[in-house]
Amino acid sequence: MVYLTISIDVEPDCTPTWKYSNPLTFSGVLIGIKERLQPLFNEYDITPAYLLNNVVMENEESVDVFKKLNDSCELGTHLHAEFIEPAKEFSDYAGKQGVRNQCYLDKEIEFGKMESLTKLFEKCFGYHPRSFRAGRFSAGANTINCLERLGYIVDTSVTPHVKWKDKSREKPVNYRGAPEQPFFCNEKRWLRPKQDGKILEIPVSIISKNNFPRSGRPVWLRPVYSDLKQLIGVCDFLRAKYLKKNGLCVLNMMFHNVEVVPNKSPYSQTEEVCQEYLQMLSNFFSYCKSEGFVSKTLSEIAQVYRV
Repeated sequence: MVYLTISIDVEPDCTPTWKYSNPLTFSGVLIGIKERLQPLFNEYDITPAYLLNNVVMENEESVDVFKKLNDSCELGTHLHAEFIEPAKEFSDYAGKQGVRNQCYLDKEIEFGKMESLTKLFEKCFGYHPRSFRAGRFSAGANTINCLERLGYIVDTSVTPHVKWKDKSREKPVNYRGAPEQPFFCNEKRWLRPKQDGKILEIPVSIISKNNFPRSGRPVWLRPVYSDLKQLIGVCDFLRAKYLKKNGLCVLNMMFHNVEVVPNKSPYSQTEEVCQEYLQMLSNFFSYCKSEGFVSKTLSEIAQVYRV
């Protein structure tokens, strides 16, 4: 069985440098999700997971959109540490950018922020979130501990074959040795499979550049990072590698909601480019349907692995 999960980081509208819009707007939710992405998912019987940060959940109009989606999606959380207590850095989010790596926060500060995010989700939607992704993919061992303490079952922060290092990070975040397929983990062995782990890590689907030599870099199951041929190539490579070996293969596509609205992210600056983006998604979903891939949310995949 091949399972396809779509995990989407949900942000306010952004600029080409990933700063939040000024004034703060949410067309990536009100148009991007409500009018563009969710109807496309419905067309192909795909149930996505939207991972919401606190800035989005503090916007009533955005929360109302998600409440009306009912069972057509999974809702989870997404942390950008600057914007939530304790040690909240900004009360006015307009024009700001989330650059903190939560894995380098003090342990109790990280837990406090995760707890605040979780309680805000419960206040907005009336139930407990089960899935999570760290902002900027910056999870660490203590993140897994926080998720366990707060009752989550899934993390999807790991990007195999990628070492994140740039001037905006105090230290690198290194996932180069991480598994490509889901694995249970705990705080002590968080990047190594652990059968009695309580958190299922569902990595973003990425293959090494050695397996796609013309790319010169790791190839992601992610629009704008990959064209349609590369998206299909990632799927074909992973299922050939794992389907016979494991009896199943999980494909985890990620992107941001703001990427399908013009000029609200570093990508898709025009409506024409947005329509090309959506058409590529449609073509990819058509391929997945023709191949018999089964749509599962993050938490549904966790239940499959628990059996």
